[in-house]
Amino acid sequence: MAQVSDDTLAKTSIDAATEFVQSFYTALQSGRSTIGSFYAPTPTISKILFNGNVVADGPSVQEIFTNQMPAAHYEVQSYDCQIINLNYPGPAAAAEAAGKPLTGMAAARNMSLLVTVSGSVRFGEEREPGDLSNRGFSETFVLVPSGETGLKGRGKKHWLIQSQNFRLVV
Repeated sequence: MAQVSDDTLAKTSIDAATEFVQSFYTALQSGRSTIGSFYAPTPTISKILFNGNVVADGPSVQEIFTNQMPAAHYEVQSYDCQIINLNYPGPAAAAEAAGKPLTGMAAARNMSLLVTVSGSVRFGEEREPGDLSNRGFSETFVLVPSGETGLKGRGKKHWLIQSQNFRLVV
């Protein structure tokens, strides 16, 4: 891996977590048909858990949210991230092994991240202002680089979910 400063790594990981959290929870609320695209291909997924129940893969998560779950409103109250592996053995590492050394942001994006999120979720519609049907949740993700390059937006996801653990809390 090309030498990347600690500041660049920190900024890249924070930007990745922010972009991921904003887009993922928006999709859970209003873009459920896109949820499957947030997940790494099945062979690389280690576990997806929802309240202790194993879910097979990203398309299965999408099916649950599309066909079984009521409308939901997520309010993220906090999130944090930590770099797990600075040289993740993904698509960028394969390019580097093929003699195309990574530089700049490509090198900084060649990492895996642990992202923790907490907040509240309300399933169904709010009955009245101040409705107490909100439930707290805690969620942990392992994100890996997708290998996508190019401009932000335009449907490109730089980070994919490799592992996820969702838990409703008191």
